Amino acid sequence: MIQALEQTFTQALSLRTAAAGRRSSKAEVWETETPNGSCLAVESVHPMPDVFLAEEALRERLMQELSLVRGIGPEREKMCRRRGIQTLDDLRRTNWKAEANEIKEIIRNGSPKEIIRLFTNKGRGADPLLTGFGAVVPRGDLLFFDIETLGMVHSPIILFGCGVCDGENLRVTQYLLRNIGEELPALEAVADTMRNHPVLVTYNGRSFDLPFTNNRLAYYGERECRPNLHFDLLHPSRRLFRADLPDCCLGTVEEYVLGCGREDDLPGYLVPVYYQRYLRTGNPEPLKEIVDHNRSDVTSLALLLAKQTEMMYGNC
Repeated sequence: MIQALEQTFTQALSLRTAAAGRRSSKAEVWETETPNGSCLAVESVHPMPDVFLAEEALRERLMQELSLVRGIGPEREKMCRRRGIQTLDDLRRTNWKAEANEIKEIIRNGSPKEIIRLFTNKGRGADPLLTGFGAVVPRGDLLFFDIETLGMVHSPIILFGCGVCDGENLRVTQYLLRNIGEELPALEAVADTMRNHPVLVTYNGRSFDLPFTNNRLAYYGERECRPNLHFDLLHPSRRLFRADLPDCCLGTVEEYVLGCGREDDLPGYLVPVYYQRYLRTGNPEPLKEIVDHNRSDVTSLALLLAKQTEMMYGNC
């Protein structure tokens, strides 16, 4: 079965990536072992978008956010800028000096987690500026993550897509269930991947992918996954693109923002139908469409992180 799946996935990958204008390697398929059994792993390698942001430049840019100071709203911020107050440093001779100094200390010397917490406490947790931290953390820490389920709450996860940086490439490993009994081994493989790559990048992952994964881990009595940082690109996408797009679904953002729309992609709502068809017939052909859909989601996360960083920081 593994040989048949490898041939099926490789043929599909070549067709899909050629149609989308993306390069990728041959897909490799193997059986991965965990303490509680095995599942299939499907691996492919793709070019990693080149994004570089100096951490010092990021922090200096955040120093321009006057509205982080309590009492400085949009209108007052405009007034300050008209008076030549452009950064938090420039507030040193105003009534906002004390709080500005506290915020400056966090931005200049705090960890990314502390800075994100600062923005979150100010009601700006979805600020696109924060995605820049995804470009300054060690690339090896990043995990681009997406799941496919059988659709209902508490239903099994049938496919986990995990993309990690490997030099100049994005290595995508997808853990696929040949039957529902392989969910725990797949979860164990994913949990191990998250421990080794503790910075999560998702699209609606705060509400769906991560809590769904943790719920399934809890179902088996396993410890939940807690990434050090989590960049959910849905929320900054809404801030950046909502006014110009019909919706902010990942496929829509791909087409209009990334310029790499999908051809003949399986809609997400049909994933359960295709997987049930595979279980019923034993024919692996429907799995090809599910794996393709998931892989495209994962590779698009890397492209979108780079795009959002470029939009917010330019060539810093």
